[in-house]
Amino acid sequence: MSTKLKYITFSILTAVTIWLRLVNLGYSDYQGDEIKALFLPTVGQGLMKFIFAQRKGPIQFFITYLIKFLDPHYLNEFLVRLPFALAGILAVIIFYKLIDKHFGHKLALYSAFFMSANGLFVAFSRIAQYQSFVILFCILALYFFTLAIKEKKWMILGLYLGMISWAISMLSHYDGVFIAPFAFYLLFRWFKSFPGISIKTRLLHLTLSSLLGAGVVLSFYVPFFISVSDKTKDYWLDRLEGGEGKISSSIVTFKVYNPKLVFYFYCLLSAFSVYRIKKSWIFIVWLLFPWIVFELIANIPGTHIYTYLIPLFIIMAFGIDTIESILKKLFKPKFGSAISITGLVILFTFTSYLSHIVFVDHSKEYPWENKKFLVWTLYKPNVIFHLSMFGFPYYRHWEGIGNFVTQGKNNGFYSTNERKSIARYFIPFSKDTDSAGHFVFIKNPQTFTNEILQEKALYWSKKYKPDRIFYNNGREVVNIYYMPSGNIDVTKSMGY
Repeated sequence: MSTKLKYITFSILTAVTIWLRLVNLGYSDYQGDEIKALFLPTVGQGLMKFIFAQRKGPIQFFITYLIKFLDPHYLNEFLVRLPFALAGILAVIIFYKLIDKHFGHKLALYSAFFMSANGLFVAFSRIAQYQSFVILFCILALYFFTLAIKEKKWMILGLYLGMISWAISMLSHYDGVFIAPFAFYLLFRWFKSFPGISIKTRLLHLTLSSLLGAGVVLSFYVPFFISVSDKTKDYWLDRLEGGEGKISSSIVTFKVYNPKLVFYFYCLLSAFSVYRIKKSWIFIVWLLFPWIVFELIANIPGTHIYTYLIPLFIIMAFGIDTIESILKKLFKPKFGSAISITGLVILFTFTSYLSHIVFVDHSKEYPWENKKFLVWTLYKPNVIFHLSMFGFPYYRHWEGIGNFVTQGKNNGFYSTNERKSIARYFIPFSKDTDSAGHFVFIKNPQTFTNEILQEKALYWSKKYKPDRIFYNNGREVVNIYYMPSGNIDVTKSMGY
């Protein structure tokens, strides 16, 4: 491939990656665990005390702590999410450079395009949460280890920077550990790559860099695990043993973020990669490590499946390479190449446009609403609870809701069918159906409870019109009612 063509294809990859991660980034209200990633200490609680009270590594909280200086109340969703989106963009670019160092431009381009357009990775980049930084620093670690092998000037510095990057990935989340198979493979190659340097010197640098990385990780996790609360332990146990009503199928999760044909493309390309197993075996080993943990040990893998999708992207690139070789044998090389290029353009255009429709476009808000995509309809999932639904277009005017409830007539109580973690951030009142007050009914909420279950609120909504309605593109998305205090019997007895 000519240098000019490499530049053009890399530019297209970069443009697609930026588009999917930055366009309409500030449209959605906070969703999933985004609010839990904000630095919201209690009175008198400092940064470190706050961080040790959380369930996850500190990196996302350091980032939102810094953002707080620019936006003290986190009202600008674009600004809050921007560092995470930039991390997602850099992760794709460095992933390309990593694979390019090992296998050249073609396989690097294929692998990076899979990461760029994959729905999970797009979603991670469109929320303020740890995943983008885990991925970025995992890939940085592998890239620095690769530089230490490939380029003599990076032989020592690459080793240390790789260990530090790996440590930071684990400070972002425990998921950083899952690059271990490929990391250890690269470290082994590093140790064997420089026969002119004594074994003693190599062992010294390997030991010192490992101690440096371990020191960074343990400096946080040792006091963290000593002080971990029973509530956090229960949360971890729930993830291992499963929670009632929660979706545990990774295929279901994958298909929600990557609907229609994507799952079958992945299966097909993975199957063809078997013919390149001599080159791809280490990525299969890498994939198996997190796959065993999340699919055979943990009962709710959730979106943590991304840990084994990263090596899968490389494996699928080998699958494409196999198909290209077959086409060139079945047809004349030029004709085979033309078929291959046409197929790849269709594949990557299809997956990129699908992610645009799912995550960027908000004319309809999939997965809370059915949405058209080419000749298909993307149906909202038929589930009661779905674990970790985030990154999708979702706007329910929560700032406007908060202003209406708190600044107008109120009695200091409210109720809603939306997640309490979201509502309480915008409404600083007590949530109590009998005492409310305002009832905020969200149409297509993140709870997927799209009906009024509270008897008092249901009674009131049938008899009275909303005091405030919010619209999206002419469609009602929020109804706010103001009810008298007291339970349903009190309400009826007062003649309402």
